[in-house]
Amino acid sequence: MIREPAVEGKFYGGNRKAVFQLIEEIERKNRYDDPDQERGRTIGAVLPHAGHFYSGWQTIPFFRYLLKREEIPETFVIINPNHLGAGSAVSLDPHEVWRNSIGMIDTDMEFGAHLPYPADASAQKNEHSAEVIIPYLQYFFREYTFKILTVCLKDQTYETASKLALDLHVAEETTGRNIQIIASSDFSHFLSPEQGYQQDQYVVDMIGKRDVSGIEQVIREKHISVCGYGPIMTLMEYAKREDQKFRTNILARGHSGEVHPSSEVVDYISILFSTAT
Repeated sequence: MIREPAVEGKFYGGNRKAVFQLIEEIERKNRYDDPDQERGRTIGAVLPHAGHFYSGWQTIPFFRYLLKREEIPETFVIINPNHLGAGSAVSLDPHEVWRNSIGMIDTDMEFGAHLPYPADASAQKNEHSAEVIIPYLQYFFREYTFKILTVCLKDQTYETASKLALDLHVAEETTGRNIQIIASSDFSHFLSPEQGYQQDQYVVDMIGKRDVSGIEQVIREKHISVCGYGPIMTLMEYAKREDQKFRTNILARGHSGEVHPSSEVVDYISILFSTAT
């Protein structure tokens, strides 16, 4: 089974040349400095999932960082929110291969078989929040062999995130797989840059304090429109199992208005997670 692209030519270029040219252009302009090399091992990152034209600026620093450190995993586990409400509460994609105009990437079916979640093609059929990440992998790691596993969350509660993190950790230990976790999420939607920054900071503060359940609480209390808070909580819980004192580092923070001026913007933040030592 092959998962065909749903948003190619919309959220990212319609062919290899267009995708790679835009990434190369963003890299050349280099809006954000590369972070200092962390002492610890990289666990994963929170990354945006908007169109490459808008959020590529915030996405690229993480993959450039991995490449510089030569931390290329066997499998990228992409945990993404379910925007359309199709499919199961938590679901794996059953397709053995994901294809776009750049090429094909294998799904890590073996690793997925160790997770107790249903395979449900409907969840990812028209969903963009995992798909848009894949062209970056194809660009930065085109000289390497790797697989992906996508996990789509319709249920973004703390309880679900905590259980998924445990299941991922157990599967990692059972299989011995070297993985990186990508939590796919945009931040505040359609607020002024000032309002969005303020709203996002409540969530950023919880991440910095490693307060996982506090993410869900502040999202609900402040009505914050971070769309992938379930994936973020999952990454945090997983990181705790890797190292209770895990570190976070904001790689890049911006918004759509920096690309297309507007009084109402969508915010994008990429956050690196690594072990303390």
